[in-house]
Amino acid sequence: MGAPDIHPTAVVAPSARVAGDAVIGPHCVVEAGVEIGEGTRLLSQVVVHEGTVLGPENVVSPMAILGGAPQDLKYCGEPTRLFVGARNRIREC
Repeated sequence: MGAPDIHPTAVVAPSARVAGDAVIGPHCVVEAGVEIGEGTRLLSQVVVHEGTVLGPENVVSPMAILGGAPQDLKYCGEPTRLFVGARNRIREC
């Protein structure tokens, strides 16, 4: 398997695990500790926070933000994770 297709304006942490046939589009940010599965495509301006795992063949539309702190008033800073399965279409914003 080859290297992933990462746009020159994307910022991908060296410790992120990106499958060889994944596509990371313009102005995307992929933080440390992220896993991106085979055939997954981040179209543009997508942010993927630490602790997120994307399975195979997902498509994430522009300006989506995955992972990060929950929007729950009971959240007190404890570690969180996001697991996304296979073949999902995550829409913009």
